[in-house]
Amino acid sequence: MKTLKLALCAVMLTSMMAFAAPPPGKTEAAKWGNGEPDPAHMAEMQKGAHMMAVVAIAEALELNEADALKLSATLKGLEERRQPIRAQMHEAMKAVKAAAEGDASAFAQVDANIQKVLDGRAQMAALDKEMFVTLGKDQSPQKRAKLAVVLAKLHEGGRGGGKGRHQ
Repeated sequence: MKTLKLALCAVMLTSMMAFAAPPPGKTEAAKWGNGEPDPAHMAEMQKGAHMMAVVAIAEALELNEADALKLSATLKGLEERRQPIRAQMHEAMKAVKAAAEGDASAFAQVDANIQKVLDGRAQMAALDKEMFVTLGKDQSPQKRAKLAVVLAKLHEGGRGGGKGRHQ
């Protein structure tokens, strides 16, 4: 397990260092341009978040290296299902924010876009439940409790609970 932790930490550090510095010729502000993150930067952030989740969950469940690799594949599949929901919520929320800032062209769709955000949150909650059930299957009550704590911490970090989150 220590070998697994060291290997995953090395990969995480490398990934984090890669997206911590702006690309050559770009300033920090240029990564965000018009308020939208650079796709390459977002991909690196998602990769780092994935690795951190794998390490945290593997540690909580005391998984060996082979099981940690299976966990990584399972999480990847769930993340791929979350991505279109997240993108739809993001677009709907942009329109809601535009309406809140006085964009008259966005007023007509306020209720529909708010409903899209609320529906997306419900879908995300269903995926969270599926993730817990899938990962907690065949685990002892103590390990399921550890898993619940780790997933809550990971979820909190992704919702602005972590330090340095862009607003």
